[in-house]
Amino acid sequence: MMCRKCRIKMTEQKRTFHKQRKWICPRCGAVRFQQDRRKPRPPE
Repeated sequence: MMCRKCRIKMTEQKRTFHKQRKWICPRCGAVRFQQDRRKPRPPE
């Protein structure tokens, strides 16, 4: 994901926040969230 202000590549945090992926800009510190569309766990 790209930063809207700096136009550089953002880094992803390792853990998810409320089923969203957290991206942080290394230059300006802006934070963006992206819906996590990874495979959900099958129901048991």
